[in-house]
Amino acid sequence: MSKKLTKAQLRKKQERFETMREMFREVAEKHNLKEEVVLNVFMRAVQNVVARQKGGDDVHVEVVINEEMFDFEARVLKRVVAHDDDIEDDALEVCLEVARTFDADAEVDALVVVERSFLGDFNSKLSNNVAHNFRHQLIELEKEQLFTLFKDKIGELVKGTVEKNERITYINLLGITSVFFDERGRHAIPGEVFKPGQELNFYIVDVVSGAKGANIIISRSHPNFVKRLMEREIHEIYDGTIVIHDIVREEGERVKVAVESLDPNVDPIGACIGPNASRIQKITAELGPDGRKEKIDIIPWVKNEALFIIEAFRPAVPLGLKIDEENKTAQVVFSEEEKGKAFGHKGANIRLASKLTGYDLTILDLNEASEQGVEFLTKADIEYEERLAEQERTRERILRELARAEEVAQRAANQKSLLEEEVNSLNIDDLEYEDAFKDEEKVVETPKVVTPEIKEEKKEPVVQKVKTTISLADLEAELAKEKEEIEQAQQKREERRSRTKQEVKQPEVVEPTLPTGPKMDIYTEEELAELDAELEEVYEDDDLDFEDFDEYYDN
Repeated sequence: MSKKLTKAQLRKKQERFETMREMFREVAEKHNLKEEVVLNVFMRAVQNVVARQKGGDDVHVEVVINEEMFDFEARVLKRVVAHDDDIEDDALEVCLEVARTFDADAEVDALVVVERSFLGDFNSKLSNNVAHNFRHQLIELEKEQLFTLFKDKIGELVKGTVEKNERITYINLLGITSVFFDERGRHAIPGEVFKPGQELNFYIVDVVSGAKGANIIISRSHPNFVKRLMEREIHEIYDGTIVIHDIVREEGERVKVAVESLDPNVDPIGACIGPNASRIQKITAELGPDGRKEKIDIIPWVKNEALFIIEAFRPAVPLGLKIDEENKTAQVVFSEEEKGKAFGHKGANIRLASKLTGYDLTILDLNEASEQGVEFLTKADIEYEERLAEQERTRERILRELARAEEVAQRAANQKSLLEEEVNSLNIDDLEYEDAFKDEEKVVETPKVVTPEIKEEKKEPVVQKVKTTISLADLEAELAKEKEEIEQAQQKREERRSRTKQEVKQPEVVEPTLPTGPKMDIYTEEELAELDAELEEVYEDDDLDFEDFDEYYDN
């Protein structure tokens, strides 16, 4: 039972309790937590401290809010055993006889409260232990929550507000947590100075666990900081039409971005710069202090390494180069006017070009190249060789495709041949005609007898043996009827024949025809004329008297 307190003491404890509740609300707001969560963390801290005081972390302790006493109450509980001899750990167990002195209704194996204490009665050491445990658990909770919140934002841009405390700079990220930022560190752009309340974009490099909670590493000098800015401002990069192959950067000086367009109708350089350089200006506005913004070079990415090296020196324009692809070195020749631009401010341009291409680059002017006997290729020479190489690659690709097509055609022909052999071996045509058109065989034969039947019908009227019993009119009527029946039967046969002509080839009735052609004369005209002349000579020379032969004819 708790001791009775005076009204003044209760009022004082109530004020103290309300002050603690207010403190919980402030902690919850600062750490972006719910008040109930902070309250539970505090009660768990009290529970841990009391348990360790009473024998260890295994001691059963309950912490509740006593509304009557306006205080946190810690209760120590033990498990009831039947006898003293059954007790194995007196910090955890109590015999039934002793348990009933605390609770008359205590039973074996039940839990009984053997001690009660209030937070207000804790000594200073115990109170400090509770405060320390509370802070530690808050840090762990915040670490877990921040890690859960920001782990999916690693590699992304987030908005941050500058918060300055004397010489220390903090960045409040998303209004959730404040992160220390070293303006002179490796994650800052050289020369950039922050102002309190200034809103800036930051790139989240990583989220790691630290002794004081989740440590969020943010940067403005990381190469991917520029990449995310470009994705935000250039929608062709965001939707994947333009691909960023690589980014190299010397923060505060220059950045080179190698891009390629997957759409031949989209110019990667023009798309990145934008109308009136509007897109590129929005990006450079984020890079460095006013008057010392980083310069951005948009480099067209090409597969040909020699051409890529020439492009990588932008804004300088090389006259040509001599490349050693095996040793990854190249001597790049410039005019005297372009040589300084090729080096860049403090040598930044050549360093970035070397880093972007992966080659060890050397800059020469025309005089130096001539003195050293460097035979270099111009950009036009390299492009011409590249076109020839591309034509050869295209020719080889076409030949491979033709070879594949021929191979496919050959396989198809072989399969067709095998299929035809199988079909021929089965004699499918004979089986089909015998089975499917068995009934049509009669129809096929009918054309052979069509003509004879008609001729016989025409000859039948000749059989006029019934001339004494049938009149001529009746005979004509009978013949007309028979002719009509023959025509109807022939018409039906023609209909059946037309229905099956697509499936069965009708035999044709071939009528014999006499050979025709020019006749050969037995004698020519000249020979006939000679014969006539001979006959005339015979008759002229003949002096026979035909009257002498009359006696042979009188009888």
